[in-house]
Amino acid sequence: MTRVRAGALVAWTSAWLAGEAASDEVLRATVGDDAPHHVEGLGDGSAPLSEALITWRRTGGTVRLVLPVAGDVRGLPGPAEFRSGALDAGEAAYGGGLGLVPDVMERHPSSAPTAVTWHAFQVDPPPPDPLSVPDAQHELTEAIRDAASALAAAEVARWIDDVTDALADARRAGERLNLPPGFPSPAVRLVAQAERMQAVLDVAALDPTGGAIDRTGIAARTDALRPLATAVRRARLAGYNAASE
Repeated sequence: MTRVRAGALVAWTSAWLAGEAASDEVLRATVGDDAPHHVEGLGDGSAPLSEALITWRRTGGTVRLVLPVAGDVRGLPGPAEFRSGALDAGEAAYGGGLGLVPDVMERHPSSAPTAVTWHAFQVDPPPPDPLSVPDAQHELTEAIRDAASALAAAEVARWIDDVTDALADARRAGERLNLPPGFPSPAVRLVAQAERMQAVLDVAALDPTGGAIDRTGIAARTDALRPLATAVRRARLAGYNAASE
């Protein structure tokens, strides 16, 4: 499943800034099975991720997650360098004038831990992007229903039968949440559902044609899944940012 490292960083940093988690817990939750994370751009050379936490505490304010994609950069602050980096990565965190964009390098052999370097930027005040947990939950629920109906109508839903095991694992994605204790329960439920649906979308991406047998069917499948992908991304945003509201 596509892992949102900036989501864990934002959720746990918000808990830490509120006095509800320790800085070591923030680092463990963000790093996971990766090699220790480092930050470039905070000063001369490379710094541990903990230095970014210290900067955020010193500057005050809230820390936010952004998950920008081409055509939808709502909530993404400037400058252009930060916006470009966040778009390339598909995720970033910012707060108090400091933005972080992860550069993820999978190492081979696969047993070697993933290396992650966060690139630091001075960022502008963010544009407003009011998205509440209830609104995001409503959007996601509707998108799931609409996608299921569209896939069935186009007769391209039968690909599901071919990836039963993968989908079963996807449904368990919501059980592997990386959120601090005391996180708002509606946000926990929203993130759990969003992570499950993202895992389903990841499975769908493994087979671009699915059950489609011609270009019309492929286009119908793509059109059905696109709004769902948007709703999932927006649900992740609202959920992970809930503690910083």
